[in-house]
Amino acid sequence: MQQWSQPQVRAVLYSGLLLLAAGGRLAAAQPAPRVEVHVSADSIRIGERFTLTLVAEHAADATAIFPAAEGPSALFGDLHVFRRGPVRSRSISEARRVDSVAYEVTTFALDSARVPVLPIRLAADRDTMVAGSLPRVVPVVSVVGPDAEGLRAPALLAAFPRPVWWWGLLILVGAVLLAGGAYAWWRWQGPAEEALQDDEESRGAYEAASTRLQQLERRHPTGRQACRAFYVDLTETLRVYMAHRLGIRALERTTSEVLAALRERPEVGETIVRRLRAVLEQADLVKFADAQPPPEESQSVLRTAQDALDALEAARRRAESQAPDDEAIPA
Repeated sequence: MQQWSQPQVRAVLYSGLLLLAAGGRLAAAQPAPRVEVHVSADSIRIGERFTLTLVAEHAADATAIFPAAEGPSALFGDLHVFRRGPVRSRSISEARRVDSVAYEVTTFALDSARVPVLPIRLAADRDTMVAGSLPRVVPVVSVVGPDAEGLRAPALLAAFPRPVWWWGLLILVGAVLLAGGAYAWWRWQGPAEEALQDDEESRGAYEAASTRLQQLERRHPTGRQACRAFYVDLTETLRVYMAHRLGIRALERTTSEVLAALRERPEVGETIVRRLRAVLEQADLVKFADAQPPPEESQSVLRTAQDALDALEAARRRAESQAPDDEAIPA
């Protein structure tokens, strides 16, 4: 058995210490992302609007993707989301950045509102990870005053002189006629108004998506971060439209799953699917494969996305106009 000399032993030990120190520096240089939830008020009232802010501290080369306001209702627990503000960013060092988004919310829970774990996707190079906030409970203030000890009995009715009998009969007949007319009008008008409101909200998804794509035309992304943010906004716009207008769960599915769901819709042709496939696959290359297309190519992809959106809306409206009056098109 070969014996090592003392210089050889010292060299091996020194190399091991250097490896341990380098590993410790790498671990310290790449701390885990941190997600926090802040509420604008310590306690709230039922139905009162307040602000919930999601704050993510992460590596500077990662892009934080926050939950959309139009996402699943169960995602925010007992909170109802009205709108989401823009993403605000600030650098705290060369390697770390803080992104935050404010949501306008309310709750109708009693005593306390539960805020579950809110996920944030962090896309960096070819990897995408998900970080979540800690769950918390927001106290809900009772609308009953502090001096109220319990339910109080109703007060006695005030005494009024009795009217002449025929006045009472006339009032009773008039009340019955008014109630009957109001009920008949409600039965006739109610379903039509609900259907019209649903149709307006569904078509409003197309107007909102078109407006957002027009805003993207003014952006000429250069650099990895700007390019990735451009394609994240582009695909999120198309996915939100398909979720609201077509009823496809596009926000939580992969590109291949979304395209497969589109092919199952009879009103969507293969030409539309090919256009959307070109846009979504190009965006996946940018977000997950670190591709950096030039601004001219990004504008071309944006025009393809607008054409696909217009074609989807036109196909949807043709399907609605051709459907019988007693059949509802799923949305």
